[in-house]
Amino acid sequence: MRAGMSYFHETIWKGVPKFLPPVDMSFKNIRINERVPYNAPLLQLSSWMGGDRDGKPRVTPEVTRDVCLLTRIMATNLYFSKIGWLKY
Repeated sequence: MRAGMSYFHETIWKGVPKFLPPVDMSFKNIRINERVPYNAPLLQLSSWMGGDRDGKPRVTPEVTRDVCLLTRIMATNLYFSKIGWLKY
């Protein structure tokens, strides 16, 4: 579970910001003078971790809950690491 979560940081946290500017540029290339709206559903993220119960006896409801909680904690920590320099 924890080893798989390392991909979250490398692929989503680092990858999505690299993906979006080329999408904006492709709009300009076809003469659409607007940016992609911030809430546009360009990506749909999902994961099998903690939910692959197809005959795997060690994947229990508790494991699914733990994966969901760990994902939330990781996302929160990543956001806070970026906004930590802001003053109240």
